[in-house]
Amino acid sequence: MTNTPADKHPMFNRRNLFGATAAGIAASSLAACATSGGDDDADEVTVGEDAENPFGVDPKAPLDVVIFDGGFGNEYAVAHQEIYKRAFPEADVEHTATQAIAETQQPRFAEGKPADVLDNSGAQQIPMDALVSDGELAELTPLLEAPSYDDPEMTVRDTLRDGVLEAGTFNGKVYALNYVFNAWTIWYDAKLFRDQGWTPPTTWDEMIALCPTIKAAGIAPWTYAGQHPVYLYDMFLMLAGRHGGVQVLKDIDNLKEGAWGHESVALAAEAMHSLGASGFLLDGSAGIDHIQSQTAFNNNEAAFLPCGSWLPNEQKAIAPADFEYAPMGVPYLEGSAQPGLISAGGDEPFVVPKNATNLAGAYEYLRIMLSQEGSQIFGDTVQATTVVKGVALDNEAAKMTDALVSNPDDMFQPQFRYWYTKMNEEVRPALGQLINAESTPEEFIERMQTVADETAADDTVEKFTHDD
Repeated sequence: MTNTPADKHPMFNRRNLFGATAAGIAASSLAACATSGGDDDADEVTVGEDAENPFGVDPKAPLDVVIFDGGFGNEYAVAHQEIYKRAFPEADVEHTATQAIAETQQPRFAEGKPADVLDNSGAQQIPMDALVSDGELAELTPLLEAPSYDDPEMTVRDTLRDGVLEAGTFNGKVYALNYVFNAWTIWYDAKLFRDQGWTPPTTWDEMIALCPTIKAAGIAPWTYAGQHPVYLYDMFLMLAGRHGGVQVLKDIDNLKEGAWGHESVALAAEAMHSLGASGFLLDGSAGIDHIQSQTAFNNNEAAFLPCGSWLPNEQKAIAPADFEYAPMGVPYLEGSAQPGLISAGGDEPFVVPKNATNLAGAYEYLRIMLSQEGSQIFGDTVQATTVVKGVALDNEAAKMTDALVSNPDDMFQPQFRYWYTKMNEEVRPALGQLINAESTPEEFIERMQTVADETAADDTVEKFTHDD
């Protein structure tokens, strides 16, 4: 996910999240104490009439920013903070870059002294359902309704690409600014395919037919981050959604009774199972992490890799100079009703804690991030697209990704792993066992339907839904 949003491994159950100490993090679910909860008396930010300072930022107030230092690095954030300093030269901006988000930030929430802006991403992402349900986050409507940084006649919301707010929206309220326009795709090396005379497959049957040819060339058809099988999440769900249509995925997210038993879900499970059963996985894939799988891919040890849009930037120091990253949609099953469906939209969630010391400054910092200058800095630095319209990238992989997401009706981000920690914790090992043929498709579906039913029946779990 960046190692990023893809590799999010929530370490705590909802409502026992904020009582744990840093030392207790390793014990995860053993640390069950009272939560801090949001402060009902916390300051609120409104939009004023000054278009240059719509939130009324105190120009001398310090700002505390914590950035996940993963696949996108943190260089872009340093540049954003320089823009903030340009606007408020007397403000002291504290910049923290870390991969240990939960370990370093959970205790701050528990103490009621969180950062002002938090990039809540990575393997130690704090589960969003816990943050929202426990009232720890400020709602971002004021940011979206404020005049944009570049044009006071447009709101910030007007500058955003279609579909990017959904991932940060919980029952109609926006609690996270997902800054990166990410698409989960299947990656291949265009140069390798060109040199070998292989045609990138469009359908699942074409892909399966190509796999023996790939193996004959001494290359494994597939690899993935076995230590983080959540990298298979979007691939599996897009197989099902492409076949049956997006409503299949909405029903799963909405905890509709029997949703995992849909024919399209069963066919997707059979397809994933076939990769391991047919010997089409790189040997040892089940035990490697995301960097090892990506490096094996760069070394042409495997032809296909499921990953997000951050892949070229994360591997830029490792990939051969002539490696040509090319994304494609998940090859679709025969009879697919919506073959263009793709998991794409906002990712890399930036949140503003409700108890932030400088709440107005936090909103202004996000407004700067969403300016044309701030967005172009991000795009030029990491060669990935932000959620802001009009940012041009001189990068072939990014252009190819944009072509895959040209139809807004075909963009959908499955949400249950963000909405329900228990389901997220279950789907990871379940997918790993499925693709390695260690469980049958029927066992996988029964396992996921069981945890979905348990979640639906648990009155202590706040429920979230898509609008149909």
